[in-house]
Amino acid sequence: MKKVYLFLSLILVCFTYGQNKPQPLVILDAKKIGFMDEVKNTLESINPNDISTMTVYKDANSMKYGSDSGVIIITTKKFILDTFYKNNIENTPLKLVIPSAEYLSKIGIISDKPKNKNQAYDELLRYIDTNTVNNKIEKIGSIVFIKPVDSQKLNPDWKFGAIEINAAE
Repeated sequence: MKKVYLFLSLILVCFTYGQNKPQPLVILDAKKIGFMDEVKNTLESINPNDISTMTVYKDANSMKYGSDSGVIIITTKKFILDTFYKNNIENTPLKLVIPSAEYLSKIGIISDKPKNKNQAYDELLRYIDTNTVNNKIEKIGSIVFIKPVDSQKLNPDWKFGAIEINAAE
């Protein structure tokens, strides 16, 4: 279903702008990678299941990016995990219990949205820069690791533990 949604969204954006009009700028994982007509192959190689968010600007917000023909911002789950890990775990004692960004994807994230299917990525996304206009980056006060035996009491699926993120005040 996500593949169909991504494909239809990209087709709609291309159709909206037409062939004679400038193509929208594409930003992938907080980096400008080019305009739609230049990066089609790159976008086709992305697995839709790997995408966490996709934002389309076609108004004045697109001017912030230097494009008067719109902007498509795609953020992958891997980018979220890698960036969060690098910025908040890699150089801390938490690295002993969370040895990699891939391991981070296996643990639970305590939040106020436990029924959200994309919950872990949505929660971590709050603390990283994705280059979107409305992206307000929250500061972290502390991150507490919860051991697997204790985390499974909260959620049986959290077999590798969990983290609780407390925002800075």
